[in-house]
Amino acid sequence: MNRMIDSIRRPVRALAFLAISAMASATCSAQDVVIGEGLAAGWGQFFVADQQKLWQKEGLNPKSVTFASGRLVLDAVVGGSVLIGTAAETPVAFAALNGLPVRVIGTLNRHEPFDVVTRTDIKSLKDLKGKRIGYSQGTNAHYYLLKALGAADLKLTDVTAISLTPSDFVTSLVNGSLDAFIWTEPHISQAIKQGKGKIHAISTPGLYRSHSSIITLQSTIDKHPELLVKALRALLAADKSLKADPEGAIKIVADRIKLDPAVTRSFWPRLKFDVDLDKADLVKELESQAKWAIDNKLTRPDAKLPDFNAVVVTRFLDEARKK
Repeated sequence: MNRMIDSIRRPVRALAFLAISAMASATCSAQDVVIGEGLAAGWGQFFVADQQKLWQKEGLNPKSVTFASGRLVLDAVVGGSVLIGTAAETPVAFAALNGLPVRVIGTLNRHEPFDVVTRTDIKSLKDLKGKRIGYSQGTNAHYYLLKALGAADLKLTDVTAISLTPSDFVTSLVNGSLDAFIWTEPHISQAIKQGKGKIHAISTPGLYRSHSSIITLQSTIDKHPELLVKALRALLAADKSLKADPEGAIKIVADRIKLDPAVTRSFWPRLKFDVDLDKADLVKELESQAKWAIDNKLTRPDAKLPDFNAVVVTRFLDEARKK
């Protein structure tokens, strides 16, 4: 009897050993990747990929790090501490103007992210004249600020523009250090709530739509092309999940950016989620913003218009879609 039992146990133990070995091998072969994520609702596919472990399903071993803005994510990518991350198109335009090899390998959505968050006695954009406005230099909020002022026939010299880290916006507006700031959720709702009836948001439909971009470096493209394809497959899966179950995605995003789910739900229609990469459209926008930066003397004096066709790289998303 003991021999019979042992004869049964041996193959069972062997199968268990093989299963454990396979799991260990898969874990060891997973590619490490540090992922930089901006703190805003527009990066929803990244948050869904984190929560649903979609990176891991593609053979990646992720470490996700949150930053206050896309420009700070881009800084971390350039510095080498992050391999892939989120940023709007404006920081990418500035990076290219400065000769930095940042590349866009996909976009997450095209939406209108910003409102002018201000005191309730400021009723319109024209009322911003002479006021202190918080913005984040080198971001698409910087670009939006000048467009918003232009829409009211104002110039940057007509206001006091103060560059801050986005985490300082709400407190500075509530305590009176600012009269307004330019940013997106969760900061809009946080300011209105803390302002207790003294703060509101001025929306500007049709003024500006962002390209919420997936960024990396040329060196990562050269060294780890397969990693980028895996990451994009994870984001495509996240995009599919987000569209199939918007309520579940709203909960994930609200939890990640610390925003009331009801507020996230009300903001959701503005977020046109779709992992894609319209190269011609994005190159055109990057060129427009680069010319704006040069014309407004926001770059070094010798800056030249870069070749943005080299900045926007479509082949990895094309490959990711084949699976």
